[in-house]
Amino acid sequence: MEIRDKYKVDLCLKPSPQVRKELSRPYGILFQNDNKLASYVKSFNRIISVGDVVTSRLLDLGIVPFLAIIDGKTRRTVNMGTNKTELVINNEPGVLRYSVMSKVKEILEGEKSISVFVNGEEDMLVIPVILFGKDGDVIVYGQPNAGAVCLENWEGSRWRVLDILSKFIVETC
Repeated sequence: MEIRDKYKVDLCLKPSPQVRKELSRPYGILFQNDNKLASYVKSFNRIISVGDVVTSRLLDLGIVPFLAIIDGKTRRTVNMGTNKTELVINNEPGVLRYSVMSKVKEILEGEKSISVFVNGEEDMLVIPVILFGKDGDVIVYGQPNAGAVCLENWEGSRWRVLDILSKFIVETC
């Protein structure tokens, strides 16, 4: 297929129902207590939060993430408002755009803390955060009806995410 001199083609990665089930399990340590969460994450150099509720919790505890990714909603319906963000990206619910993965990689390779607002859904962005984050980063994301999950990034977590990502269906957006 010839795409030279055409508009940039973007790919959407979509999880199969089996992969969705895999993604619904917490991968990391589940915290239900804010004080224990704060005590744990403070030992890390870079904290990355994905989700409105966990980002809000961290900020309320005086912890400013290196990268905070929100979509202004919780459970896809309850409007959380739009906190001040420096960057807006588009990522449809239930998919992971290749262009968004590239943007996350660019941010994580930088040195500047940033907050990102996602038009659509931010849940899948845990995947590129793990893939492109540094060893020793801690990723904090919400586990519905359970609490906050903290995952220390290292080679094993990237291997697990690559295995899951290999099961996604790739389509043109």
